[in-house]
Amino acid sequence: MASSFSIDISDQFTRVADLGLRKGKVELYSLGYDNTALNFYTNLTDQSAKAQALILSKLRKELNIGATDAHVVIPDSMAYSQLLLMPNLPEGELVKSIRLQADEFVPLPIDDVYIDLEVISKLKNDKLLIVFIAAQKKIVDHINTTLSLSGIEPATLENELSAVGRFMSEVYTFIKTPSLIINFGFGTSSFYVMNPPFPYFQITRTSRIGFDIILRDLMANANLTSDKAFQALGSIGLNPKGSINIYASIYPVLNEFFSEIEKTILMTKEKYHVQIKNIYLFNYESYIPLLNETIQSKVSLPTQPLPLSSILVPNPITQTFSRLLSTFIPVIATHLR
Repeated sequence: MASSFSIDISDQFTRVADLGLRKGKVELYSLGYDNTALNFYTNLTDQSAKAQALILSKLRKELNIGATDAHVVIPDSMAYSQLLLMPNLPEGELVKSIRLQADEFVPLPIDDVYIDLEVISKLKNDKLLIVFIAAQKKIVDHINTTLSLSGIEPATLENELSAVGRFMSEVYTFIKTPSLIINFGFGTSSFYVMNPPFPYFQITRTSRIGFDIILRDLMANANLTSDKAFQALGSIGLNPKGSINIYASIYPVLNEFFSEIEKTILMTKEKYHVQIKNIYLFNYESYIPLLNETIQSKVSLPTQPLPLSSILVPNPITQTFSRLLSTFIPVIATHLR
């Protein structure tokens, strides 16, 4: 077994993975998930930290994970990210220059956030491609408190963009044509454009449309409780012949989501003269059947879940979670470095 494991603390679900990389393939030793403690990211108290620590301890016990070091990934909505092209400066000058620009993409006092910079690549024009990530200190400290209470030592902490970007550019390098990767999250969604041979995401954007707003829209328009709406989304999805016409009930918010996709495609074409050829979704898209097919019909581009199974060693775990594999991409990605 691995000497470390990985944790994805999302707004709705906490996912845990123990895995290894063997001959370019990911072998899953343990995989599991549970509900995240209620209001974990909005109620930053000892009470919510203790509740989440119990969840983590339970998952580790159930999955028989003995490692105490963990790679942790948090939602993009809990961090501020920016791709930067910077001059090839000495590290000290580079950090100083970026900190002076930080208020352009972090709407908080700089003393209230932790900042992380990762140099992705030195480009042919002697520029450095850098991922800038900032997270509120109070959220990071809350996570560290939670981990400490559960006996876990944080090996790394990053957001989904950082984890998935590294995964897609270094490990899971199957994309050969310009593609839009949609991280359909719970609170928000992120759009990542990959344009080989560019070594990383070339464009990143965020949208306020995630699973939660669709769920709330359905609750309001169909007069359903949260549990009933969640069940309906998972069983009926966007099937127009279902017992509830969910598509009609949530069309305005879906249409806004489609518009965001089209806007990203247009931006890629205008900025880089590149036409997107494929769309891939991962994360909470698994909880809305026919979402991929509906997007494909609206934007007229092949759309499918990110085909994670192609890089996994087949075993009982991959069979058990076959329908939900794309939801585990962040927790798998953060482990591989």
